[in-house]
Amino acid sequence: MTLRAPLPVLVAAGLLASITAFAEDSKTLLTSGAWSAYTYVEGGAKVCYAGAVANKPHDKDRAGTAMAVTHRSKSPGEVSLIAPYGFKKDSDAEIQIGGMKHTFFTKGGSAWAKDSGADKAIIAAMAKGKEVVVKATPAKGPAITDTIPLKGFAEALAAIDKACGVKR
Repeated sequence: MTLRAPLPVLVAAGLLASITAFAEDSKTLLTSGAWSAYTYVEGGAKVCYAGAVANKPHDKDRAGTAMAVTHRSKSPGEVSLIAPYGFKKDSDAEIQIGGMKHTFFTKGGSAWAKDSGADKAIIAAMAKGKEVVVKATPAKGPAITDTIPLKGFAEALAAIDKACGVKR
């Protein structure tokens, strides 16, 4: 008997892997819980990131929202959302971790915190939290709510911190 994953699961699983597909020297650092950590070289500089995909989107016909924390030499600790369904033009996305909420601006299929200074607080909340709830409006269709588990995030963050020399 052959087991087949539903298309949205396959798309979501491939989403984070595709980010490093262009880099021949990409390397998986670890997978822990829902999170995976990677490193690759971009323009001669090392880039490290940890990412996870929402589990069980409410709408089974689409892939879940992904979340990543990326360390680049000039911008360590950048938090982003990746939406394979694309965000509605000129819309915001919101994340909630426990009682903390942050608004993200969107562009195409990606989103970043409106206040770049918020990334540090978001990462700290993620390290202590259980899940990130993402509320967003897709390019097509009604608003969505996805949940990204944080199990394994602390380990993935430690791996990218070590690989890119980021001190906490």
